[in-house]
Amino acid sequence: MTKTLPTVIWLGCLLGASAGQQASISTAPPAQSLPDIDAVFGLYTYSDEMDFDKLNGGLSVSEFDLFSALSKPITVAGDVLLVPAFQYGYTDLDVGGVNNAFPIQDEELHSVALHLAAVKMNSGSPWFYGGWVRAELATDFQHVNGDDFTFDVAAGVGYRYNDRLTVAAGAAALNFNGAFWVCPGINFDWVVNDKTRIGLYGPMPIISYTPNDDWSFTLRGLPGGGIWSIDDRAGDSKAIDLTSYQVGAFVGRKLVDKLWLNAGVGMTTFNSIELTDPDGDNAIIDADMDWSPFYQIGLSLRAW
Repeated sequence: MTKTLPTVIWLGCLLGASAGQQASISTAPPAQSLPDIDAVFGLYTYSDEMDFDKLNGGLSVSEFDLFSALSKPITVAGDVLLVPAFQYGYTDLDVGGVNNAFPIQDEELHSVALHLAAVKMNSGSPWFYGGWVRAELATDFQHVNGDDFTFDVAAGVGYRYNDRLTVAAGAAALNFNGAFWVCPGINFDWVVNDKTRIGLYGPMPIISYTPNDDWSFTLRGLPGGGIWSIDDRAGDSKAIDLTSYQVGAFVGRKLVDKLWLNAGVGMTTFNSIELTDPDGDNAIIDADMDWSPFYQIGLSLRAW
């Protein structure tokens, strides 16, 4: 299960943007219901070496994340929007300064996932409802078995107070095939004015400023890392659980039409890495790590 959450930000924005429209889905085409959402994006993120707190050595992480909606929003049953999506993630763990007995070595990890997001709105009502499901393969591809697959679901309800303020609450049930956990969330989306927007999507606070059609500036925090199934040296299935929280500043520049160049810099904190059995029990290693800087660059294609 990947914890890198540009995807979840995208889904949160999907819910907020859909709820914030003047016209309901029943009276407006889907193309008018999702403004300024990234339909496709590719991101490269490098987190510099994070030193282990109580061990020699440290860990640096390189990540590439590719996300794409598979179609324009599909309207079903008159007022339900469905958006299928695909995501691929590559994570390279570079462990340095440890002895040969350290149970985690350099790892190349992969995630392939299919998503389906749904939003239901009622004409003339401020209430809306959302849901999300994901099926994911998270693995080192050495030996793929049932431990490498997992499933996640989320659901929530929201209320649009006016044209500028939307609030919502919900919960996600994650990693059905491993260390299962439930994560509640409170969300709000506040359009302060035509240039400034403030939002909270569960654990992701966002402040964005868009001075014109060509530039955007954002401050945000978001969870990172992931859970992957790997084979250890004996050929047994284990789970790597990498946890971090990224806080940074980001800038976007429109290149042409709907194509944007995005870059960011910040710090990772609350960093840790675990190696456990596939169900999350019997920790072989559980190491906290110091903060480190991270750097990000990518391209995105605005939706429809």
